[in-house]
Amino acid sequence: MRQFFAIIGHPVAHSLSPRFQQAAFDAEGIEAAYLPFDIPPDRLSQSLAALRILGVSGFNVTLPHKEALTGEVDRISERAREIGAVNTVVSREGEWFGENTDGPGFLLALDRFLEESRLPFPSHVLIFGAGGSARAVLWALSRRPVSGICLVNRTGGRGEAILDLPFLARIPNRKASALDDPSWKSWLAQAPSPLLVNTLSLRAFEKASLLFPPLDGVPLSGTVMFDLSYAAGESGLKTSGKTPFLRMGDRFDTPCQNGLGMLLAQGALAFELWTGKKAPTERMEEILREATGQKTLWKSL
Repeated sequence: MRQFFAIIGHPVAHSLSPRFQQAAFDAEGIEAAYLPFDIPPDRLSQSLAALRILGVSGFNVTLPHKEALTGEVDRISERAREIGAVNTVVSREGEWFGENTDGPGFLLALDRFLEESRLPFPSHVLIFGAGGSARAVLWALSRRPVSGICLVNRTGGRGEAILDLPFLARIPNRKASALDDPSWKSWLAQAPSPLLVNTLSLRAFEKASLLFPPLDGVPLSGTVMFDLSYAAGESGLKTSGKTPFLRMGDRFDTPCQNGLGMLLAQGALAFELWTGKKAPTERMEEILREATGQKTLWKSL
């Protein structure tokens, strides 16, 4: 019997998950279909009910549903509970089990990027955004020797609440800032060789008064930049892979990488959760390279 898998989000048409996940199922000889479903937030519950009726075997979750899914599954992993967000669901004996592969996926991708670029792990990190993806990044960073975190969001209150998550007690220096508060720029200027991580999409600023990326006039010498978004080119065409956020570091020759490696890493972990088999990562990476025209997923762009 052919299995049915999916990715849900809003929007979701841009996602590369259907391409590389379907290729993974095919490579392993698993009879399965992987489909995208664009689900607006106000239709989430009824859409999930439909997926249950259809007998979905598992699905990925992208913006803006990751936090909401914690209350829509039957059981949840300790990691997903800690993070407060679910990005992968697997059906087990009629129950939905929620997991978060974003956290370990980000860490795998960041570790490899730093290793390939011969860069040390940063002790200070500035993060743009305070959603489910930012929570996963913070969880990952709490597993490394990080001593300072600055969380920048459109409003500071949401960031302050996130920085109270229990696992962040391991990081002594924690600061939340609103985007229009200049104190985060002072923090960045004083941080030693900081890592900048963007967890926001451009859509997050469509109705904002402030332009994004918010780094005009900010000296980026000595920084490292990582964007969870990725810049997809046309199939077969070469692209630098640099998002608007990453291009802000061009004149400083800032080492940088986008989220394509993280997409692969978290997707491979999801595949293994669904199937119990080792993911065919080489085939999955090949599909991502073909789809984006990007030369490297790991070294600095």
